[in-house]
Amino acid sequence: MRMYSAIFSFSLARLIWFLPLLAISLTATPNKLQQKIELGYFGTTGNTNTNSLTAAYRFKYRIDRKTRSEFFADIYYSNRNGKKNNERYRSQLDLYHNYKKDLYSFLSLGFLRNTFEGYNQQYRINPGFGYTLIRSKKHKLDIQLGYEFRRNNYTSQPSQNFHYAKGEFKHRYKITKKNLLTSQISFIENLEQAKDFETEFSTALRLHIVKQLSFKLSFELKFDNLPPQGKKKSDTITKASIVYSF
Repeated sequence: MRMYSAIFSFSLARLIWFLPLLAISLTATPNKLQQKIELGYFGTTGNTNTNSLTAAYRFKYRIDRKTRSEFFADIYYSNRNGKKNNERYRSQLDLYHNYKKDLYSFLSLGFLRNTFEGYNQQYRINPGFGYTLIRSKKHKLDIQLGYEFRRNNYTSQPSQNFHYAKGEFKHRYKITKKNLLTSQISFIENLEQAKDFETEFSTALRLHIVKQLSFKLSFELKFDNLPPQGKKKSDTITKASIVYSF
């Protein structure tokens, strides 16, 4: 019963967070809008009782021929033997404007809340430029360079502002027409303190099931050389979910 109570509580209190986002997206022009909803659950019983839930919402909207926007928000929650051991909220809005076929500028706005990593809130603004190095039927490789400002409101130390240089590689590989493998690696370096740097790597395999449904398996690795007080330098998350595209 404890397991089902946790799932019910999570569903009501957390997933309802997505409803305003869905309402906003439905007002957009349908032929310019692509949306995805992801839902996943993991559980074990026996010697150890664990429950993990994940939910995500994404949309891509083409504003005009050269400009587009992308939005992403997700929730990750897990407990072990009835005790919560991870809870993360993320959201990100990206705006892109193409100057030539492969050259573009971008502006990224992001939010993170994860008290288990030491953040009550983290806000970031990341403007920069990108270039598509490889573009083919199977492969697409982008490099992005820019500046990132962060405001960290910590759980156990005073809030701080940071200024970073940021670089990122994004790779997309079409295994087949409907199956996709994506990878992304980013690196940020504090402009005022050389020892303060972070690396994030993520990869996801999406396999088509039927019509608008697909299965997604993803892995995330984060390394922070100067994490918040009392926190570990590295974190990993592995997720499996069902994706509905519309």
